[in-house]
Amino acid sequence: MTNRFSHLPDPVDPSRLVVEVPASPDDRPAPEPAPPAAAPELVAATQVAQGSGAPRTMRSSQWTAGLLIAGVPIGVLVVVAVVQIALGG
Repeated sequence: MTNRFSHLPDPVDPSRLVVEVPASPDDRPAPEPAPPAAAPELVAATQVAQGSGAPRTMRSSQWTAGLLIAGVPIGVLVVVAVVQIALGG
């Protein structure tokens, strides 16, 4: 037990660690070509039009978490204010 770390383990053959993965064709649709750079209004309008059908960036769970994080402290402050008004007046 005392000589447990006295020697290094056997070297590992790197060829045993390589995994062969067959290539697959890329079947994603190609993006539309960008409009000419001479018309910046057209570039902006095209980008806005393409982004309008995209999924929303904020998920409903993010909205729920945001409302919970903002709502709980505000609710606590309202309850404390109501209690102070009721006891003080």
